[in-house]
Amino acid sequence: MPAVPAAPADRSAPDRADPAPVPATPSAADHTTVLRRAANREHPNGAPFLVAEGLAAKGRNGPIFTGIDLTAGLGQVVAVCGDSGDGRTSLLLALAGRFAVESGTLRVDGQRAPGQIRRRFTVAQAGPPIHFEEYHTVGSCIKETTAVSGGTATSANIHAWLDRLALAVDTGDTFGFLPRIDQITFAIACAAASRTPAVVVDDTDTGLDRCGSERVFEALRTVADAGQLVLAACTRSDPPSDTVVDLRGLSETPRRHEGRTRKGGHQ
Repeated sequence: MPAVPAAPADRSAPDRADPAPVPATPSAADHTTVLRRAANREHPNGAPFLVAEGLAAKGRNGPIFTGIDLTAGLGQVVAVCGDSGDGRTSLLLALAGRFAVESGTLRVDGQRAPGQIRRRFTVAQAGPPIHFEEYHTVGSCIKETTAVSGGTATSANIHAWLDRLALAVDTGDTFGFLPRIDQITFAIACAAASRTPAVVVDDTDTGLDRCGSERVFEALRTVADAGQLVLAACTRSDPPSDTVVDLRGLSETPRRHEGRTRKGGHQ
């Protein structure tokens, strides 16, 4: 299935109605470590694009994540790190207005209503519900993306992003037969082509070695440098991102993430 853009609900709801809260079963993550670099780009009105304060969510087995505080701007890459069951996917979807939280506040582009927040995100991939069909061709995935996006992601724009991310695929290729890194990069290109202010990419390093993970984060950086906010989930604890939200509970105290501040221009 194609990347999920702004207005439509996620692909698990074919009628495109606003999705119901996603059922949650992951185990709890009681502490969150947030590592930050300086913000690259503020919202035009001077406020950060995304502000989350005290976000918490529960599932059938108890807390999924608690006490999430995050501030992020356009042009940044935010990495949500954790192991399987730490709540990475749930937190990504919550930040994109697609997962119900129990407490806390979330403001995106000045909006608080989940429906308005959803319109500002495209979900490239997120767990089982949101992904391209394994046996669809690349050409079919491109057509589905343009349809689901309501025309904001055109075939030409998707191919332009594929070129920008240096991914050479044939429209007749079967998506599921592509190398894992090409599958992820293709999903990123389709999400970026939807032209929403922010994109979500889950499982960015699943099935990849260190080199492959670096290449994926280079692609994410390219998207951010074009002016979009990128929220990405990974298992590695040292992603090359501007902000790291660590769900493993390594520390309760926010720390400065050393490294150069990255700059980028609008698309």
